[in-house]
Formats: sequence, structure tokens, C-alpha cells
Amino acid sequence: MRIRIEITDEAEEIVIRCRERDEKIADIERAIDNAVKGGAELTLYINGTEYYVPRSEIMYFESEGDRIYAGTQDRRYVSTYKLFELEDIMPSYFVRISKSTIANVKLISSLRREVTGNGELTFKGSEKKVYFSRGYYKKLREKIDEVRFSR
Repeated sequence: MRIRIEITDEAEEIVIRCRERDEKIADIERAIDNAVKGGAELTLYINGTEYYVPRSEIMYFESEGDRIYAGTQDRRYVSTYKLFELEDIMPSYFVRISKSTIANVKLISSLRREVTGNGELTFKGSEKKVYFSRGYYKKLREKIDEVRFSR
């Protein structure tokens, strides 16, 4: 595999040429996606004041009523984005865990599943708990395995 970088005046573009889309290519794609999306800060609000929060510090997004909240270890912010927009703009280590919640898999410290299939997550350095639905458990489990236990 070769890596070639061309400096041009054109818009930035990353092209991966391959014979087939295997696991190695998927890993490269995720790494690029996380590097592009993960480094940026997200603009969030508390009482009308703008805060620029690194995406990697956000533990979860959840909807309550007509608002979307973003939680970090020590604060709870308001987001102007909808959950479906956040799914597109956040790095791949964020995963939908219920109709109303998206979680940062890298910051999960524990997962407890109930007999019904639903369950709760806790995050590193926080007492905050969020709940996942059984319909999202398989995707959550796959994302945990992919992000936390990959080579």
C-alpha cells in the first residue's frame, strides 16, 4: 500500500483506491473520518453563552422536549443541532443508543443490561447514566467492539 499526498489549489479530497473494501480499508476510512471530524470543536450553549467544546470530550447527546443537550464530565450544554444531524457530523465513535440518545463509545465505563434487553451506560469520570433501548443494543455492542477492542 502506498500513500501519496499531492499539494494543489483545488478543494481537499481523499481518495482510497483498492481492489475490494475489506476490513483494512474500513479501518483506514474510520481513522480518516475520526481525524477529520474528531479534532474540531462543536459550538454549544449555556444560557446564551457560546462554548467551543472538543468533540472528544462530549459523553452523550440526548433530547428532552424540544431541546438537544450535550453532556461532558462537568457540564450540560444545549445544542442547536438535531440528533439526526449529530449522527452525520460527529466521529464514528458516537452511536445512537435510543430514539433520544447518542453516546460516545470511547467514554463508556460500564454497561448494564436488564432482562428486558434495555439497559444503562455510565461514563468515565461521571455519575451520569443514560439508557439504551434493546433495538439499539446490537449496534452499540458492535461499535464498542470496533472502537475499544480493535487492534
